[in-house]
Amino acid sequence: MLSRPAFLFHKTSLSLSVMLCIPLLTHSLSAQAGVVPGGQSETIDANTPVETWSVGAGATLIGTDATTLGITSTNGGVVNLTDSTVNSAGGGGISQGIFLTNASATLNNSNVTSTTGIGISAVRDVNSAGGSKVTLSNNSVVRGLLGGIAGNRFSELSLQNSTVEGTGANSFGMRLLESTLTASGSTIKGGLNGITVGTDTGATTVIPTSIVLDGTRVEGVTGSAIVVGINAPNFPTVANIEVRNGSTLVGGNGTLLEVRNGATAGLLVDNSQLTGNIVVDAGGSGNVTLQNAASLTGDMRNVTNVTLNNQARMTGNVLGASSVVINNASTLTGNLQDVANVSIDNRSVMVGDVTGAANSVSSLTLDNGASLTGKVNDVSNFAISNQALWQMTESQSVSNLTLNSGGTVRLGGNQEYFQLDVANLAGNGRFEIGTDFNQGISDLLNITGSATGNHQLLVASSGLDPVNDASIKVVQSVASGAQYDLVNDRVDVGAYTYRLVKNGDDWYLQPDKDVISTPTRSVMAIFGTAPTVIYGEMALLNNRMGDLRVNGGQTGGWIRSFGSRYSITNKAYGNGYSQNQHGISMGVDTPVEIAGERVLLGAFAGYSKSNLDLSRGSSGEIDSTSIGMYGTWMGDSGYYLDTVAKLNHFRNDAKVTMSDGTRTKGGYNNLGASASVELGKHIEIRDGYYVEPFTQWQVATVQGKDFNLDNGLKADADTTRSMLGKVGVTLGRGMTLDDGSVLQPHIRTAVVQEFAKHNEVQVNNNKFNNDLSGTRFEVAAGASWTLNDRWQVHAELDTSKGDNLTKDFGFNFGAHYAF
Repeated sequence: MLSRPAFLFHKTSLSLSVMLCIPLLTHSLSAQAGVVPGGQSETIDANTPVETWSVGAGATLIGTDATTLGITSTNGGVVNLTDSTVNSAGGGGISQGIFLTNASATLNNSNVTSTTGIGISAVRDVNSAGGSKVTLSNNSVVRGLLGGIAGNRFSELSLQNSTVEGTGANSFGMRLLESTLTASGSTIKGGLNGITVGTDTGATTVIPTSIVLDGTRVEGVTGSAIVVGINAPNFPTVANIEVRNGSTLVGGNGTLLEVRNGATAGLLVDNSQLTGNIVVDAGGSGNVTLQNAASLTGDMRNVTNVTLNNQARMTGNVLGASSVVINNASTLTGNLQDVANVSIDNRSVMVGDVTGAANSVSSLTLDNGASLTGKVNDVSNFAISNQALWQMTESQSVSNLTLNSGGTVRLGGNQEYFQLDVANLAGNGRFEIGTDFNQGISDLLNITGSATGNHQLLVASSGLDPVNDASIKVVQSVASGAQYDLVNDRVDVGAYTYRLVKNGDDWYLQPDKDVISTPTRSVMAIFGTAPTVIYGEMALLNNRMGDLRVNGGQTGGWIRSFGSRYSITNKAYGNGYSQNQHGISMGVDTPVEIAGERVLLGAFAGYSKSNLDLSRGSSGEIDSTSIGMYGTWMGDSGYYLDTVAKLNHFRNDAKVTMSDGTRTKGGYNNLGASASVELGKHIEIRDGYYVEPFTQWQVATVQGKDFNLDNGLKADADTTRSMLGKVGVTLGRGMTLDDGSVLQPHIRTAVVQEFAKHNEVQVNNNKFNNDLSGTRFEVAAGASWTLNDRWQVHAELDTSKGDNLTKDFGFNFGAHYAF
């Protein structure tokens, strides 16, 4: 007999138990799911149970300080969350934090997290128009294991001061499939890539994805900051990306933008500083623009078009491009390799090498003050115009070179000497050529084919004399056709110059000892100007003593200011120079009686500054301080004798512009002494008129000195001497005015002779003579006005014309106060 079980369940009992449990299970599920029926609105807050929500078509879910599980919303549904939290772990079948289908979600200081899927998915119903819309603001945060936010076709995504993050190792921060993203002051971060861009494969027409990042950071932790083209190549992707106002892109793999096969991307970087590479795969296309002080530190690979504009900066290489444009004071430090067309314009600067694309007619253009420092290889057509400059860094060759409007090629530099081979040369430009005149070596322009146009050679000058007089070849040509000239017609080399001569089809620098160099003329002018400075200061002292003779003289003090301009045309100074002098003197004097004769004695001190305007922008400056004594004797018969003795201290500086435009300078201090004696007779005529015939003799001696210019030129002058003889007459009249003051106008004419002919100057041990001799005619007019028994004022204008020296004008004015 079989035994029976201890506990028996009848079928009816089991069925009853199951039926009793069904209502309990149904009640439990309905407590974890909220539904907002179509067209209706539901408000939730901190007191609302934590549950999933389903928002129907046209319905609205409003949450304030609420906490929910996953949320779904369909056609026209609206989700508005403020200070709220959404946490989804896949419960209720919702793996995303918020899933939108042709719906919208607005988050204000709210958090959305999905631990199993995407934080927010914004998709479309293919049977409905438009897509979904997501707006994040006020420190909202969206996180998801697979990605932060995914937006499909027609979706509009907006971030303001918010964060979107993919937390998984292979996650994206945001995935955009033909949607629009605008982010301001926000952060987008993915475990793999920051932003990925693809195509909605269900559509037949591609819509470009638009991304605008304003003050926003995008980071791919282990991958790229932005990837365009995540679909297969047969689904083309187009993206337009703007990175503005301090935005940053960070790629863990060093790549900021990755454009894959079949994709096209346009990247505009405005006023932002980026570090990393931009990589376009084979079959992809990328156009990159940096503008408005934007910068990139990194390489661009296989980019189609590159533009740097408005002070943009790039440090890195462009490896493969159809076009590179560097414009408006922008800068590229790096190489351009395998590039078809390059334009560097408007004061822009590139430091690096340019290599043309293989199997193409590549071109390179420098224009409007732009510069390139580097090698140029495999470029078919090279044009340099409007003061643009190419600085070579080694010897090389170019095919077709066209220079216009000051376009310049600088061959060598820093004592490096290069050869430039040009197959075909055209236009009108400049070549800057370095030459070592001591060793007889130089840069060389070698024309291997045709040459047309008129070109200038700017040859580096030198302060050292050459060791021999050999000619130096600077242009080699297989045929004539082009014309070459030296800038400024000569090259300054030590004490003398070189000129350019043609021999056959070649051009040579040849020494010319008939023309002295600019620095030689400058140092001779500095050495020869001191006597002019002395006599310019002396003139107002002579005028002062004339006033004393006419007015009898009283003990007192005086001050006078003066100025003058001289033009020196002596052939020793080339085209001559001008000297502008201004200064001030003051002194005291008193009448004394010596051996029964009335004598006026005085002492003075003064300062003057003379500026020399030499040729080609060279200049000199002489600061002079002086002290001295003077005396005048007036006999009863009208005879007078004036004497002056003076010591000067000179501080001399020369700034010389050489034939190549470079500057050199040097200076020295020295002393000078001078004396003047004037003998004449004061003859009263009538009605206050008087006449004074006179003769005056002046001598000056200035200490010799040697000094060097900083380009190596050595200058040494013997003692400079001057002797002036003057014969003339002064005609004047004293008039008492109605107020009792006395006005005494006068005019003066004289013939002046300089007797000094030999003042030796050595430049690099080459001897030259500063010949100051010559005759000139002088005329002056002025007046003194005795206001009362204490005050007297004076003014005078004068000019002179001579063989080598002309005084264009001179003036002095001052006042005397009797104690």
